Amino acid sequence: MIKISRAQVLPIGVDFGFDSIKLIQLSVTDGQLSVVASAREALPAEARLDANLRMPVSMDILRRLLRHGNGFVGRNIVAALPREIVQVKNLRLPQMPATELEQAIQFEARNIFPVETDQSQIRFLHAGEVRQGSDARQEVIVLAAKDAEVNDFIEQLHRCGVVVESLDFEPCAIYRGIERFIRRREDENEVHVLVDIGARRSLVAIGKGREISFYKPIDIGGQNLTDAVARKLGITVDEAITLRRRFTEATSDAAARKDPVRQAVFDGMRSVVEELAREISLCLRYYSVTFRGHRPNKLRLTGGEAADPNVQTILNANLPLPVEALQPLRNVDASAVKPHDRRGPMSEWSVAFGLALKTTQEHFANKDGKRREPNAQREDIRSSSVEVVDLNGALNIPAPSSPLQPVAAGADANKEQPEVLRA
Repeated sequence: MIKISRAQVLPIGVDFGFDSIKLIQLSVTDGQLSVVASAREALPAEARLDANLRMPVSMDILRRLLRHGNGFVGRNIVAALPREIVQVKNLRLPQMPATELEQAIQFEARNIFPVETDQSQIRFLHAGEVRQGSDARQEVIVLAAKDAEVNDFIEQLHRCGVVVESLDFEPCAIYRGIERFIRRREDENEVHVLVDIGARRSLVAIGKGREISFYKPIDIGGQNLTDAVARKLGITVDEAITLRRRFTEATSDAAARKDPVRQAVFDGMRSVVEELAREISLCLRYYSVTFRGHRPNKLRLTGGEAADPNVQTILNANLPLPVEALQPLRNVDASAVKPHDRRGPMSEWSVAFGLALKTTQEHFANKDGKRREPNAQREDIRSSSVEVVDLNGALNIPAPSSPLQPVAAGADANKEQPEVLRA
């Protein structure tokens, strides 16, 4: 008997970056992932420099990319909430049942966020168990987003002619590229460190198994690297971009590796990448002190700068973990991706790829080992005190983030509202 398999086409993942917009759509056939279509377009210089122009211009590009086809099926999308509208705090709470935990977090949010919580979406993620003296407490990552700002973002997307199926938070989308490989019991104890180096900033996400335990944004990105090279060589920013791109693509060329100009580019970037390495080291130190147990054995880079060999070399020299570029589309049929977007590890597609995976609960890895079994909720209450962990304080380390639930308040009642930040 011939078995006929029907492909399940997932929504389009839309990544609104600081320097470009990326779209990717996936399909699932017999548990295997394939790219249906993808598109990428750089933002014009004026939009990259003016924060007020970035989102309107990005919406115009989204509308154009979908209107011109590019092979996308349908208009359902998953997007990440703009970084600037999501606030993040950490709380350390006594052990308590899940039903009581949600009520406690909603109550504490009134004191830790400078927003009207009855006009905001408040959601949380379990970061893990921490020891405080002789007590065991649970650390949670709490997110807040004003209804008005979330609904404004949704309305802008609706005007592009899309159906917003779900909204997510960027670190969760990036981490989903790792989480999809967790199938065996031993995978549940593995610690993953992801560093996304984007155009304007970087972010560090650390998680154990399927759960993100730590998140911190760092105000160092590709633009800082390019500016440093331009100053070092006395050239324009555009020329520095061209030089960096040329040496990134010529990693296998022995002559290029000995080029004195390449060495000058390396020297120009060194201080900026070393500063980034110091910030990452603080994050690793905080995680090791806060969350006891297993330690990471590698650090994976994502984002537009992940493939730069100079960045990898300097980070490897300054961090206690080996550094490598994440390949988010590993084990995925990417033949539908345009050839010029298929070069290298494709780390810049991490956010869009994770967003495209959001609405499926399947795990697309080699099918060896058992699925994870959910851990039972602990219901003992050891203390009645609540501690707000200010990671922006002495350690200068902000908190992780997690997915939220549906937006309803203030939304147009005639439009179906997307699910917001669901893990």
